[in-house]
Amino acid sequence: MRRFLVVSALTLLGLSLVSCGNNNGVPAGSGFIEATSVVVSAETGGRLEALYFDEGKTIRTGDTIALIDTTTVSLKLDQAQARLGAAWTRESSARLKIEKADLDSSLARTDFLRLKNLVGKGSVNRQQYDQAENKYLQTRLARKTAGASLAGARADRKRAETEIAILEKQLGDCRPVSPLAGTVVTSYVEQGELLGVGKPLVKIARLDPVTVKIYLPPSMLTSVKLGARAEIDPEDGRTEPIAGKVSWISPEAEFTPKNVQSREARADLVYAVKITIPNPEQVLKIGMPVMVRIP
Repeated sequence: MRRFLVVSALTLLGLSLVSCGNNNGVPAGSGFIEATSVVVSAETGGRLEALYFDEGKTIRTGDTIALIDTTTVSLKLDQAQARLGAAWTRESSARLKIEKADLDSSLARTDFLRLKNLVGKGSVNRQQYDQAENKYLQTRLARKTAGASLAGARADRKRAETEIAILEKQLGDCRPVSPLAGTVVTSYVEQGELLGVGKPLVKIARLDPVTVKIYLPPSMLTSVKLGARAEIDPEDGRTEPIAGKVSWISPEAEFTPKNVQSREARADLVYAVKITIPNPEQVLKIGMPVMVRIP
């Protein structure tokens, strides 16, 4: 009974250890069709206003997958843009004040130096000199104050620009896009659903090309090269196999299958070999069992 269970497990797992007698020494095995896939998740929270692609629909890279409510982010963005405008106004005003302060300071300095020379000659009294000096010092203080106002306005502007950049990113997150071209194989949400950050939206798979992984013993591996032609038979009654090519060979041996713990099954070391298969008509489906020969 135990031997029957082990054999059944090996069959279900698509174990591709080769029987030399059945394949005349040609590397061969069985496996399951796999495809590159991604799960696109929500990067912002909110109510799902629309889901543009149903399961089974073809999608291109960059296509908008869904629309998440943008009301809150849009209002915050309007506020930030208003703050940016105000900061620009304060910055412009501070620049004008600096220009005026520079001009006043230059005139006051000239007057102060003139009176300083005259007070030494006794041509003006000390009070006139003190008044000129005080005016000059006040213009210098006004220049510093205007400079501080300009620095503050610049800081406010930069904060507003940073806030706008963040909000624009959040607004973009409300319209998640597809990172690859393929087919929507699973949808995890419904229109009107309240989403949290990280909530999966859809799973997208690239069905052309697809891959299958088989396992070969060391004795068979020596005749397999990268780029070698492979023949894939989905066992659907076709007379001609589907063409593929070897795209990856594992550099390390492993026991297979890993989740079968019997001593017999773990006694053999094998190497994983991946075959890439063009699938423009999407005849091969994810999870489909196939037989592979590498003649």
